[in-house]
Amino acid sequence: MVALADAACVSYPLADPRGHRFRGGGRRARAARSRALPRAWPFPGARPVTLAASDFPAFFEAVHGARPFPWQKALVERLAATDAWPDVLDIPTGCGKTAALDAALFHLALRADAPSRAAIRIILVVDRRLVVDDAHARAQRIAEALSAPATGIVARVAERLAPLAIDGPPLVARRLRGGAPLEAVWARSPTQPTILCSTVDQVGSRLLFRGYGVSTRMAPVHAGLLGRDTLLILDEAHLAEPFRQTLAAVRSVGDARLRTVLLTATPGVRAEDAFHLTPADHADCRLERRIGALKPARLLKASGDELVGKLVDEARAIMGRLRERLDTPPAVGVVVNRVALARAVFDSLAEDPEADAALMIGRSRDVDREAIVAALAPFRTGADRAAPKPLFVVATQCLEVGVDLDLDGLVTQAAALDALRQRFGRLDRAGRLTLAEAAIVARADDLKSKAVDPVYGDRIRTTWGALDRLADGGDVDMGAQALDDALRAAALDVTALAAPRADAPVLMPAYVDLWRRTSPVPNADAEVGLFLHGPSRGPADVSLVWRRDVAETDIDRGGADMRALLSLAPPRAAEMLDLPVWTVRRWLRGGSETEDIADAPAAAPGERQDHGGGRRAFRWAGEDDTRTGPVAPDDIRPGDVVVVPAAYGGCDRFGWAPDSRAPVADVADAAAWPWRGKRWAARVSPDLVANPAASSELGAALAALGTRPYRETVADLAALLPVAVDETLQPGPREALEALAAARGRVEARFPYGDGPDGPRGAVLFAPRGLADAPAGPAEPPPATEDDRSSAIAEKRITIDLHGAEVASWVDRFARALGLAEATAADLSLAARLHDLGKADRRFQKALAGGEWFNMPDGPPAAKSAGAVSPDAFARAGVPERWRHEALSVRLALVHPDFASARDQELVLWLIGVHHGLGRPFFGFVDPLDGTPAQSIAPALGVDDWSAAPTPGPQSPGFDLDGLDWPMLFERLARRYGAWGLAHLEAVLRLADHSASAGEDGA
Repeated sequence: MVALADAACVSYPLADPRGHRFRGGGRRARAARSRALPRAWPFPGARPVTLAASDFPAFFEAVHGARPFPWQKALVERLAATDAWPDVLDIPTGCGKTAALDAALFHLALRADAPSRAAIRIILVVDRRLVVDDAHARAQRIAEALSAPATGIVARVAERLAPLAIDGPPLVARRLRGGAPLEAVWARSPTQPTILCSTVDQVGSRLLFRGYGVSTRMAPVHAGLLGRDTLLILDEAHLAEPFRQTLAAVRSVGDARLRTVLLTATPGVRAEDAFHLTPADHADCRLERRIGALKPARLLKASGDELVGKLVDEARAIMGRLRERLDTPPAVGVVVNRVALARAVFDSLAEDPEADAALMIGRSRDVDREAIVAALAPFRTGADRAAPKPLFVVATQCLEVGVDLDLDGLVTQAAALDALRQRFGRLDRAGRLTLAEAAIVARADDLKSKAVDPVYGDRIRTTWGALDRLADGGDVDMGAQALDDALRAAALDVTALAAPRADAPVLMPAYVDLWRRTSPVPNADAEVGLFLHGPSRGPADVSLVWRRDVAETDIDRGGADMRALLSLAPPRAAEMLDLPVWTVRRWLRGGSETEDIADAPAAAPGERQDHGGGRRAFRWAGEDDTRTGPVAPDDIRPGDVVVVPAAYGGCDRFGWAPDSRAPVADVADAAAWPWRGKRWAARVSPDLVANPAASSELGAALAALGTRPYRETVADLAALLPVAVDETLQPGPREALEALAAARGRVEARFPYGDGPDGPRGAVLFAPRGLADAPAGPAEPPPATEDDRSSAIAEKRITIDLHGAEVASWVDRFARALGLAEATAADLSLAARLHDLGKADRRFQKALAGGEWFNMPDGPPAAKSAGAVSPDAFARAGVPERWRHEALSVRLALVHPDFASARDQELVLWLIGVHHGLGRPFFGFVDPLDGTPAQSIAPALGVDDWSAAPTPGPQSPGFDLDGLDWPMLFERLARRYGAWGLAHLEAVLRLADHSASAGEDGA
């Protein structure tokens, strides 16, 4: 095994793949269906790039500045030797489990050009938002190291990944947090090495074609990517059990090819192939200090009225003793089971003038949380602990897993055994102390015989009984090794003390058949939440966004202005706060009974029966999505992005505060700042001015926008806007407007706030090409998945022929990197060349010319026009409402001479028809000229006469392909390629279209 593990893998630096595009055709290619394209190939003069498992320690140390633990090195050696992951990584908390990300990426680098390549997409799945942040920080550190390597092992790993990245960075690291349309920057390439950190809801819903917050048009792309070349690393196995069962069913019932690994420190998880620590790990002094650290804890009880006081008193007492013992300011954590209790404890501890206090709840916005996390930096593992004051860290379950925090003392509310072990993993994490201090406090009502907690069931009581037995009147040592030994000696069944594990429903093939239908989603759909969390858990979260420039009257007017405003300044994930759907509904109804929530999956409370009424919100699903619009509380659905006025209250600098009536800080500009290199918008409205009395000055400045030089007007407007009140919330409204001085190209003004007595009430000034002095930021996919109007805009006029050739070039690059079969690659390339034939319809060409014949240029028909196309141009040109060019492309492809060379003609037609995400299986429009002599098609792609097209388009019930209508064709291809296999092929073509469009737009 050692010889195999150290065997070097060899690849070659990638030359420009455009010069090596695959071209297929004819009988010979038709016979080569099973032969795959080579993933890597030598070029003259290329020097081999070698990599072996024995290089992993050097790579790890170069990126993180520390040597890997023995188990981390052994895992890579196993992967190199067997190309197989264990079922479970049963590693104690505090022992570096998140380094599984490093191991997975290094495994990919080892086998980047092998026939059985490792997973391209590596996803850490955990239902803790703070853990997602911490894991993402690690992934980002790896990505940054690979993006600018000098020489040595990091550069070699980057070179091994380069053929997969094509022209992207060696590694993309992203979080999936809520659904912001067009913010899925990870889904830009089917071959890009990627590390994603996310939750069960976000990953699971995407895999099952129902991505929460993902448009129905992009849902097949996300499902296709996750269903192929993906490794899912599931933390907290006890909470992810229903999802694990669903993943197993998807692999057996469906055709998804993905690997699942349980990453857990929870005892009692049984698997045929588990990976454990070895004697080599116990011989490592760093690990042994962590595993053997002594963590004695007192067991205390308190009544419900006394619970806050008991937690506070015990935390202060431990802090006092630690300050006497330690030379550096100590950090004491207080971890509880509910957000409201955490706030009550924090309010008391924050009154101590001799110590700082931080409140950490998972239900908070990214932008707000950054300042809180910064305060914890001195108390991270290995940090110098040079804080100005001692620190109380009050937290919910968000602190349990994966958070790199090294506390000196801990007070925790009683919970299930596995939760307690995770919490104690934050105490003396590095084994620095001779003796840590801790206490476990139980609420008396939780210990009653019939007590059932929404999160932990009856396990608080049973765990308390077990710990009380182990303590025998004294303390109980919660150290990893000591507790394992004590539980084993007492012959206690740890699985009976862990939080209850739900089961997913049986996944029937019929459910997969429903889920793969995305256009439209069937009314009788199977609820994916049941398969992610089990029937006893609540549905997925809703993402709340607060905006100061939005009023309740704006929503009540019907939302036309809101749609325009949010299309210019769309919600970003960093300004969203994720909450259970029932919590949002109750809060908007104004009920005082809003459920006290936890930061762990919990059973859904019963909904009120007297539904109706309440404050309205605005659901955002993208500019052209029919779901976008005003919404009543009862109509809010899991996965929605919901925008509400800041005046509603409900959030403060720490997170969710349902009883707060104070206006919420608008952090939209700070959340959008990372994307300023791509696009930047500054909002100016009466609700954003620093002094409401200055509204008349604002009106005068707005009225001058069209009559005075832009920069003079901006200076007047900026003087009326407030600056950011906190450095972490930069930029504020004034800074956002002043930033436009560095705009790349033109600055445009739009007026989505409606009109006042003397002119527009407000304006959005935006730079469509972003700011010139800013980094490009995360690449966003162009709006190629939106309507025909937005997909037909570029920096310059692009013909159908040129665009099709460029998309085919990208398809060829993707196909080679993926090692697709030659026949499949050839069909994808053919579909790419023909996919926009429908734009040759003269009505469409007239629309690109502004709806006027005399504006139409000579020459081949265009796929994209130079500059914007007015919304009414399509109506003036006679284009039917909701008309889709890709449906016409299907009909025209049937008579194109190259179509005869297709190996699978049905697949080629399907890929053409769904390349904007519609038609799976219905399009939803009628073209009265379809197939009639009155429908005029311009010459394109070498064809002058299109009159021989044999059938109406696929949007018509009359579509006939050898006896198959369009939905029947969908069924046949889904059986042939599988639900996820077909979606993956669609993703290859569609992402090639996105990449080509980005290049044509100058991105």
